[in-house]
Amino acid sequence: MSLQNHPTTNTPITAKSVETGFNADQPRRISLEDLLGQMQRERGIEPLPLEQELLLKRVADGGHSGQFLADAFLSAYRKNVPFNHSLFELINLDAEGFRLFHQVIHIRHVPGWNDDSLYQIEKQIKAINKENS
Repeated sequence: MSLQNHPTTNTPITAKSVETGFNADQPRRISLEDLLGQMQRERGIEPLPLEQELLLKRVADGGHSGQFLADAFLSAYRKNVPFNHSLFELINLDAEGFRLFHQVIHIRHVPGWNDDSLYQIEKQIKAINKENS
């Protein structure tokens, strides 16, 4: 009598696994690097690090895209700060602005992000907004 294999794990289905409802084999080990890679694949995109100088330049340049990106950053950085734009407005961004928007919404998904650096960007954006108003 041969054992059947489990359809997703391709491991033999034993009497113990049928009786307990799970495979009693030892869990496999995975490195942090492999885990992060798996999470990125599941997310479907690879987050890019924020080009902070370019973001600040675009915010300082003003206009719709500058305000849109400033508001996106402030909302992404701070809890309970609403983003009062329709995502339809993404159509108004050029390729660089669109890339920056994606970098902004992923600021905490990039390995090595630093809260102090993000705080400094927030302060600079708020200062630019104050000058422009």
